[in-house]
Amino acid sequence: MKDSANEIKNNKWNSINVLIVTLTMFGGIIFLMYTSGITTVLFKIGLPVNIVLVLLYKINKKYGHLKIPVIILRTIAIIIFVSGFIAPVILINFKHTKIMYPVKRFCYNYGVHNIGNFLPESMPEKCDDYLFITKGNIVAQDYHADAYLIFHTDSGTLKKYEEHFNSVDNAERYTVHMPDKENSDLWLKCPEELPRHVFSQLQSEHIHDFEKAIIYIVPAYYVKGCMLDYNSGLAVFWY
Repeated sequence: MKDSANEIKNNKWNSINVLIVTLTMFGGIIFLMYTSGITTVLFKIGLPVNIVLVLLYKINKKYGHLKIPVIILRTIAIIIFVSGFIAPVILINFKHTKIMYPVKRFCYNYGVHNIGNFLPESMPEKCDDYLFITKGNIVAQDYHADAYLIFHTDSGTLKKYEEHFNSVDNAERYTVHMPDKENSDLWLKCPEELPRHVFSQLQSEHIHDFEKAIIYIVPAYYVKGCMLDYNSGLAVFWY
């Protein structure tokens, strides 16, 4: 009777081990196109962890001396495959949740595009009308996984951003030119130097008369930039 109970228990843990291995690999493959950097790293870590876990599990099952290492590796494996599922979920959600900014920035920076210090490391104390849109990789021609960071802040923070972009070697600085004010078309509220795909991400509370705004463009295959408007306190980053 005891042997039967132990066999059932061993079969249960064996099934859990198989599930962990399967979900680790499956999660990495399925979400590879959303956060390729993160899932690639997780896969490289998860594969050897799961191989060692299987070996230790078999040894522990036979001799019963490796219970604690098996539990530790099983916990690590679970964390890895859960992270593989959670990372893309965070990436495409929490657009208005400021507290999630560092995590979303991390997922985008290490899982989609290496943006370095282009986006602020953290949000300033004054940060209103916050919007942070990040997209994942999709296998499609001429597709770019964009990122848009938009919020209102104080002039001191805008000044810090301006000083930062002034120190970037290839950043081009522009003073915006506004279209004819007499035309009420919403698109004519878009500064001539601001890409329309960026303007299209602005919410109603972000749209002002950007007469004294400045724009920094960093030329690259995929152009990135920043608009700073001292009149309204609006900061717009895009990649």
